[in-house]
Amino acid sequence: MNPIRFGKYLLMEIIATGGVAQLFLGKITGVQGFEKLVAIKMILPHLSGEKELVNAFIDEAKLAALLTHPNIVQIHDFGLMENSYFIAMEYIFGKDLRHIFQKAREKEAPLSLDHALYITSRICAGLGYAHKLTDLQGKPQHVIHRDISPQNILITYAGEVKIVDFGIAKAAGQSSTTQHGSIKGKVAYMSPEQASGEKIDHRSDIFSTGILLYEMLTQKRMFSGDTMEILDKVRKRDFEPAERAVENLPPKLYKILDRALAKDVNQRYQSCGEMQGAVEECMFELSLRPDAQGLGEYMKKLFGEEMEAEGERICNESTCENVGQEDDGLGQDLQFMEQILEKAKAVSAEEETATWIQPKVFYGALGASVLLIAVLVWALLFRGTPMNAADKGTLQAASVQPATNTVTETPPGKSTFFGWGQQTDKAAQAKGLVDKATVLIEKNPGEAKSLLQKAVELDPKSADAYFNLGYIYAVGRNYPKAEEMYSQTVKLSPPYLDEALFNLALVQEKQGKKKQSMESLERAVKINPQNEMAQKLLKKLRGIS
Repeated sequence: MNPIRFGKYLLMEIIATGGVAQLFLGKITGVQGFEKLVAIKMILPHLSGEKELVNAFIDEAKLAALLTHPNIVQIHDFGLMENSYFIAMEYIFGKDLRHIFQKAREKEAPLSLDHALYITSRICAGLGYAHKLTDLQGKPQHVIHRDISPQNILITYAGEVKIVDFGIAKAAGQSSTTQHGSIKGKVAYMSPEQASGEKIDHRSDIFSTGILLYEMLTQKRMFSGDTMEILDKVRKRDFEPAERAVENLPPKLYKILDRALAKDVNQRYQSCGEMQGAVEECMFELSLRPDAQGLGEYMKKLFGEEMEAEGERICNESTCENVGQEDDGLGQDLQFMEQILEKAKAVSAEEETATWIQPKVFYGALGASVLLIAVLVWALLFRGTPMNAADKGTLQAASVQPATNTVTETPPGKSTFFGWGQQTDKAAQAKGLVDKATVLIEKNPGEAKSLLQKAVELDPKSADAYFNLGYIYAVGRNYPKAEEMYSQTVKLSPPYLDEALFNLALVQEKQGKKKQSMESLERAVKINPQNEMAQKLLKKLRGIS
């Protein structure tokens, strides 16, 4: 389609059409060439007079406006224009789980165990936030998504996990509350009580999340057949047990699935935070270290060609020289997309040579641009001691990929990274603050620092909070304080202990503490012999060429 002017938006193409609404790729344009990509959801013209649908659409917009979380698609705008109600939301450059499942089968490259667990933990994080949502007056909203299914879980090409479409979610007090006895949502991903038309609460979303985890792990549909067959199976909780569907999974995972998929709601996890804690404790016990960067690399392997074609098409369409704009400069989103494309075309990460201290994040908003940020951080942090080209070539970035054949030290105490074990409300709140700080850490380090300090107050065992505080202090050249933060991280013995030790060694070296720096590096190499970065820096300090 040719670009169509829609108020301050430019509709560039139709992304999808459903039974109620159409989704467009749009763009906000402004002065000085400002441009931002958005997705615009609009009620189909012939349904704009249906009062119930319009009310539901308005309820969706009101609810979504309150949802601000890195694992939930963000709503930017809502309004009525040309007799059409619309919602403008962030544009996701990626695919939903349904497409990922299909492509994984085609390429015989199923989701790995660590990716499946990571995606599940992020879904739990987003849902946990929504379930605890309050309005601006602090009144609990009792939000239930009601439609957690592969189509509504989006994965960006940078590895971010986003929940979308709270279209049938309801908050207490909204005008179009779902009536008792009605069934809404995708049948194959419902809880037994939802499929039976009974009253449901947030634990219904937990059951649906369990179905997604089951299907990611087994590579099979949990419920199959025609609609009525599926509905009957869901009501009876009639499916092949995970132990038979896939063998040799860690016993802990079978227990997680059994509890998430319990028919009795009182036997399920009672909150998404509790399920998230169990999933992440399992990752810890299995020495898995999944993150957004690793998931992003998997996405590029599955959709590399599509990603490049999609990005080039959108970037080409974005010029739109025929729409009468005075300045067609590229905006931030288009620049980011171009960066992703360049990275997709670039040589492998092993051929890139740069060293930096980096924050410990599930990269979220940083995504594919982390490489550029990291190189700048290294330049700022170590410009006081210039390195020659040979030195730069021997150092690599701190690994955030799951290490293979990693030898993990026995932790001095039980680690609480990711909120392992019995996750308290304070620990969950602290983790939420760390997530928020992660998004701000490059753009607004002052605010990120404040959030991380609050996280430490809530949960003194938050290794992520200490690690990222160390990063902020290191970038600010407050090396003694950075050393204190990294030392505290090391004491907590998180799964990325070798990375914490490496960063500790760097700030110790900056203070002239060569002996301590070497001791930290030796310990890092002992924990993870594949940490080439630590090995090379250790050789450098020892004077070995």
